[in-house]
Amino acid sequence: MGLLEKPKQQQKLQEFQAIILAGYGSSNRLYPITEDDNIPKALLPVANKPLISYTLDWLEKAGITDAFVLTQSMGNAQQKIAGYLARGYQGNVHCNLIGVDEDFGTADAIRSISDRITTDFIVLPCDLHCEMIPREFLDHHRINNPTMTGLFYEPPKGEKGSGKEDELAQYIGIDTAESRLVHIADCDSSEDGDLSLRMSLLWRFPRVKFHVNLLDAHVYIFQHWVLDLIKAKEKISSIRQDLVPLIVKCQYQRKLVENEDMDAALEDPLDTALSLSTVYDEFDENLLNEHDPYRSNFKSNIKVNTVIYRDGYCGRANTIAKYSEMNRLASKQGLSIRRVAETAEVTQKSQIGNDSLVGEYTKIAEKSSVKRSIIGAHCVIGKNVKIANSIIMDHVVLEDFVKLDGCIVCNNAKVLEGSSLTKCEVAGGYIVERKTEENGQKLVGFREAI
Repeated sequence: MGLLEKPKQQQKLQEFQAIILAGYGSSNRLYPITEDDNIPKALLPVANKPLISYTLDWLEKAGITDAFVLTQSMGNAQQKIAGYLARGYQGNVHCNLIGVDEDFGTADAIRSISDRITTDFIVLPCDLHCEMIPREFLDHHRINNPTMTGLFYEPPKGEKGSGKEDELAQYIGIDTAESRLVHIADCDSSEDGDLSLRMSLLWRFPRVKFHVNLLDAHVYIFQHWVLDLIKAKEKISSIRQDLVPLIVKCQYQRKLVENEDMDAALEDPLDTALSLSTVYDEFDENLLNEHDPYRSNFKSNIKVNTVIYRDGYCGRANTIAKYSEMNRLASKQGLSIRRVAETAEVTQKSQIGNDSLVGEYTKIAEKSSVKRSIIGAHCVIGKNVKIANSIIMDHVVLEDFVKLDGCIVCNNAKVLEGSSLTKCEVAGGYIVERKTEENGQKLVGFREAI
């Protein structure tokens, strides 16, 4: 287990601690751009900034300055992220980088650092880019004081990257009167696609609106006591698949609360206060409901709230398509960002579109064109090169007369003279031979197993 700590500027009383899940474990959906020869998921460039920098900026805007960054201890991901946090990150979030077993689920990873979490905590992925003002999300949690608050978002209509490789659609049931999340399940959880509900849910929450177009941002705020539940129940391995559904069901299932030894959730402080009142006329609902197996006076203090963001962009770069879309939106026309770095050398006869970016110390020779694309730092682009709808990472060489359309070319790769690639991903360090023509391929070098 490794640890990198950035010195705190001053000691502050923290309301929340953040846990950033920095792409540990499998990243198959981002293959081959997260191969060892390239860079870890957390450092993938989005508009020439590391992906995790957007998450850290979001936390800083929220006023959260204490974060644990969890990444896999195997491979070189931990070392590379450590280098960025020590030398490249210029923000004010104090980051503790910790390596965890790559086989750990998200809840397992949190369990492994539970003794270091001393406040309520927010869990979020390293691949999130959200335009929502973070204080709106935190204030909702502060006002309602639920056990958990989750962030969901509605993707824009016609959003690219909504194909088969995306997450499964979910049935999201929300009691709109209280913004309570009362049901969450994958839409394919039953063969016929029918939605099955417990009567206890309907008695407790009779007015529920179900959504199938919402996506889970995987951003959750938990009360500190949830750590005790995670530590006590080793069967809870995943936050999304194990912990969240359990907490949601405990809002209305008495037996589940009792079986999980969460009896404290049955105690209602209001009932206790009223029982001590000299003017309150206690009414025993048990007399009405003692013969009804579904409708009872069960009250759980467990409360799960939701915030739904619809007013701007919110998304995760957890697939190739979504990663490309995030780059497109981060560099679109009209944004007040520098299009061509001061140190870049672009000949006058080359054309750089106003929806493209060119990184530091990159050289672009004459009669080349760049449209709707992002080019990283220290790249060498030859003559008569045509680049469209593509992402070119750092230290890439594109020789003369190369054509790229809809491609991702990773660090230190070379595309030799006269090659034409369409919708291809070129792995880090890979060399594309002269006059290669490929469409829709993943170009990866063979490596022997160690």
